[in-house]
Amino acid sequence: MFMIAQDLSYKFTKLRAVLLGGLGLAAISAGAAQAYTWQDWMNQKTMTGNWNGGRTRLAADGIDFTAGYVGELASSASGGKRQGSDLASQFYYGFKADLGKLAGLNGTTLTVGFNSRVGRNTSADYTGNKLAVQEVYGAGETTRVVEISLTQKLFHDQVELKGGFYPMGNDFAGIAYGCDFQNVGFCAHPQNLPNSSGWSDNPTGKWGGRVKLNFTPDAYLEAGVYDVNPTYGNPGNGLKMSTSGSTGALIPVEAAYKTHFGGLPGEYKVGAYYDTSNAASVTNASDLQNGRYGFYAIGDQMLMSFGGPKRGLIAIAMVSYSDPSTALFQGSVLGGLEARGPFAARPNDYINVGYVRAIINHRAIDAKEAASHGTLTDLSTGEGVIEAGYGFQAAPWWIIHPNVQYVMDPGTFSYKHYANAWVFGLETKLTF
Repeated sequence: MFMIAQDLSYKFTKLRAVLLGGLGLAAISAGAAQAYTWQDWMNQKTMTGNWNGGRTRLAADGIDFTAGYVGELASSASGGKRQGSDLASQFYYGFKADLGKLAGLNGTTLTVGFNSRVGRNTSADYTGNKLAVQEVYGAGETTRVVEISLTQKLFHDQVELKGGFYPMGNDFAGIAYGCDFQNVGFCAHPQNLPNSSGWSDNPTGKWGGRVKLNFTPDAYLEAGVYDVNPTYGNPGNGLKMSTSGSTGALIPVEAAYKTHFGGLPGEYKVGAYYDTSNAASVTNASDLQNGRYGFYAIGDQMLMSFGGPKRGLIAIAMVSYSDPSTALFQGSVLGGLEARGPFAARPNDYINVGYVRAIINHRAIDAKEAASHGTLTDLSTGEGVIEAGYGFQAAPWWIIHPNVQYVMDPGTFSYKHYANAWVFGLETKLTF
């Protein structure tokens, strides 16, 4: 236990050094423009401020810069493979350009984004579970071109066209409030989709595009076509944008409707996809199946208002399913509650608790048990995670999010039995 505490203290010291270093640099840059007080700095919208009015002038000209940092510390305190902790970090940076203001192309927006990830994964190193306890880990821990895309709005914004290189998950199957949790099972898409098809989520981009029809401000239908290219996510391919390695196309469709039951906002969406790529059978790797499919349903609904449009008790739910002939990770279910602005004096804080389950294909379990001739028995049918946390907004640009996760049946997806694990997390988010 002493070694665990010592390791956690070391990782926390690393996280604190990164944060305080970034905060110190921001304070110096802010002070160069004018003599800010601590209170001024903590009340401004972004950590680096308005750049002596530069941000406002750029926005008026049509350019909006965005950058930030996410750091996630996770310590496996009991259960799993062994005990220990890891820190995973992400820096993101980019801009949006209103080409109507810049070039007279009304309704056209250029989006450019990059992402740099570093660190290690507590789930792989210690807990042994599938749903990573640090959602910010993955995609090769490298610098990536995330997005270079153009969006065109037509007919009074009733039609949106988008195309370029970007993660299709930016537009499909998003789980509202999902990234207020640290576990990747919540943040912010059904995880069987990228694990069981050519789907991609942030930060892995791909070539493609979509058409979105906004029937009303509360209802839309959208469909797209995207390249399926497993090589984009490989380590060392962060800057790759060529189509070499493509295996097919993925076609998603999604419909959504916003509700206002009793004056309380909510949104419900359903979607499906078809991937034209050949994929190996889940029970026989040499048996290629022609194409694969999946679908999902996602919803969020405010149940109670605490006063104000964004403060209240919100329920989130999700169910998803992937082709049983090819998917090892066949489906997932999720449910959770989040109290946003739980206290009048803390309108931007949140308290949440949720449960997510990753379901393994029973065909794979049956085949594995049969091939083991009795040495593997009673394999789990899924892995579950319960997470609870408190998001404290220290400043408009700074969120501190301590959390605890209870991982049930870790080892399911590697056909192993590990003891249920307790994981303690600390996430921080900075907006530069």
